[in-house]
Amino acid sequence: MGSTFWSERSRRSDAPIPLRLTLIAIGLGLLAALPAYRLGGIDALRSLAVGAGLSWLTVLASFVGLSLAFRPRWSPAVIVLGGFVIRLMLLFGLLAMVARLWVVNLAHVVLWLVGFYVVLVVAEAVFLTAPERRREA
Repeated sequence: MGSTFWSERSRRSDAPIPLRLTLIAIGLGLLAALPAYRLGGIDALRSLAVGAGLSWLTVLASFVGLSLAFRPRWSPAVIVLGGFVIRLMLLFGLLAMVARLWVVNLAHVVLWLVGFYVVLVVAEAVFLTAPERRREA
């Protein structure tokens, strides 16, 4: 498998994967901002920003970790399981830090966090597997 580090590019886009994930997070945040504001006011926007930011930070950090993990000769099972455990630890650590430092509605933050996290993880998986899918086609 080739390098999936910062400079990994696909035929569809010349942008590196972390930049594309960032653009997806920003676009999704902008799309969700108006409905969030209308439903919950400024508190909902704050929860949206915190949840989106935590998701984005976790996915980017794990992307860098995965990029580095594919370099040594580790088994794919170890990489996947380790990546999952590290993502969860990072996510819950950041969520605990937010709960202590800021006054936010944690239920709303968790809802936004899960939504953004799922979208970003799926996008990351699509971007990472694109070179493999093209080779098979």
